[in-house]
Amino acid sequence: MNLRIDKVVRSVGPGFRKVYSLVLTDAGLCILHTGEVRALKHYRLDAALNQVIADHAADRSVMQLQANEARIDSMPLDELVNESGSYLVRLDAIEAVEIRAGQAPALIVHVTGSDHHLAFPLTPLDQVETLHRALSMWSMKKPA
Repeated sequence: MNLRIDKVVRSVGPGFRKVYSLVLTDAGLCILHTGEVRALKHYRLDAALNQVIADHAADRSVMQLQANEARIDSMPLDELVNESGSYLVRLDAIEAVEIRAGQAPALIVHVTGSDHHLAFPLTPLDQVETLHRALSMWSMKKPA
């Protein structure tokens, strides 16, 4: 079964952040570009319903984000990871995973040659912890 988390913020350079969906599969961690960070100001986490609500669904950036997230359900992941701004992190390349709790939980995924800083402003901490545990299992499987 795939684990999926939407509306994840990734720093792509100094002062540049974009929104991604993460899909963990047997092949790896798919990091799929879904939109621009400005769209997130129109969302909020409804704690009672434990779901993300769009307060301004007619905003163009929100519509783009929702359309790109919907494509994840209708297109093969192999095609999506080959699109501009998206990529696949092989599970055997993961060296370590750090979790940072706070107002917006964060993960730092250390892979061979780079680090991926991921923030989860609209994701409950328990879902971030589930992803952390799953990715950490792969980093622990590496031969010493």
